[in-house]
Amino acid sequence: ESDIPHRTKMTESIRKRAETIERELAIELEKAPGRISFTFDGWTTRIMEAYVGVTAHFI
Repeated sequence: ESDIPHRTKMTESIRKRAETIERELAIELEKAPGRISFTFDGWTTRIMEAYVGVTAHFI
């Protein structure tokens, strides 16, 4: 049986995973043949939390 990790441990784990994904994505984009088209979208929730969405299309 395992315990649920503390919120600070979860936050740390998520940030580390995000950094790994960011590095892997940068390498993937550098190696992409042809061109890449990016689309960005930003919005806020009713309680003013900001979000940004990014989509990349390989052309």
